[in-house]
Amino acid sequence: MENRVNYLLLMNRQARKERQEKLWGSVSSRMSEAHRFLATDFTDFHRFIKNNPCEFVKSVARVWDCDGSVIMATMSLTIAVDLGGTHIRVASYNSESITPVAHFRTRTNAREPGVFDRLVQAIENVWDAKAISIGVASPGPLDPYTGTILATPNIPEWQNFPLASKLSEHFGVPVHIDNDANMAGFGEWTFGAGKGHHNLVYLTISTGVGGGVICNDTLLQGFHGLGAELGHMIVDPNGPPCGCGKHGHVEAFSSGTAIARYAAEQIQAGQKSPLRFDNAQRELSQGQLTAKLLADAALQGDPLAISAFARAGKYLGIAVANYLAIFDPSIVIFGGGVSQVGDLLFKPFEESLREHTFHPHYLDNLVIAKAALGDDVGLLGALAWARYKRTRAE
Repeated sequence: MENRVNYLLLMNRQARKERQEKLWGSVSSRMSEAHRFLATDFTDFHRFIKNNPCEFVKSVARVWDCDGSVIMATMSLTIAVDLGGTHIRVASYNSESITPVAHFRTRTNAREPGVFDRLVQAIENVWDAKAISIGVASPGPLDPYTGTILATPNIPEWQNFPLASKLSEHFGVPVHIDNDANMAGFGEWTFGAGKGHHNLVYLTISTGVGGGVICNDTLLQGFHGLGAELGHMIVDPNGPPCGCGKHGHVEAFSSGTAIARYAAEQIQAGQKSPLRFDNAQRELSQGQLTAKLLADAALQGDPLAISAFARAGKYLGIAVANYLAIFDPSIVIFGGGVSQVGDLLFKPFEESLREHTFHPHYLDNLVIAKAALGDDVGLLGALAWARYKRTRAE
């Protein structure tokens, strides 16, 4: 048996050596031809590659005696879409790169008809024949398994809208969608602050509160694809109304909108503040009373503004204490504009988190981090998701 194994190993080595010699002879010959051609006219050669990428791949594949699938993979492009209520951002990326080959941005005009047509036009602005899939970060709620937008307040005309299938039909490639917060969390896990962690909670705090969860290296989606709606964790059933219409969600306490609303209510009730508004509720509705304005006031010592952020931090701590008990992450990542205010929010948050966490062991070696990907988190999350889904399909 041992002699037989040694014989097979020897034959394999000889066959591999013969194949390498044959391959190198073929490569050398073709490289010499290419060198002579390049020396003659590089412009024509470059034009041939650009206009005939598939033929070029087949030629290279013949040199390497393969079917070209590996080479095609390295030449392929992925299209990423960040679909927001204000803007549509689209970018194309080479394989394994997170630097866009092309990028396009346009207004969503979400309240006007024709959002899908504007989305298609945006993608066409970066489209390339080498594109093999599209990833979309979209507002929800949505069903990622069917690619259907169930109902999003940001885009009223999209009710049970089959976004993935319509895009796939138009462009002829697979389309993978999920909600924007999930995609942001997946992006931070793949490329950003969560890289190397296996269990992660991501929270974005801006006009609303959204979240994404990675459990044992897997994006949590749930049975209906509606898992990890972290902004709608109930922290006080008798609390103020959330944007969704229910009461007491953490979004109703800790989002930028909620912080500004609380300050407006206190001003209307007669609380003293250097912030002088004739009608605080009107200023709130007109966008003049904002969390950013309150953060500036708090840094100047305004007690009302300080109390607004302290209240938001308290309820955010309660919510995250619940997330620790459910998901037991090694890292909690905060993104979104409100998370940039620093200690105004996070000092009361940390106090509340310690007070309400079920057991202190949850806090051992727990990392609290800022998001690393900035404004590109939606695009990079959609990119990572499309690549991940393609890998799973292979």
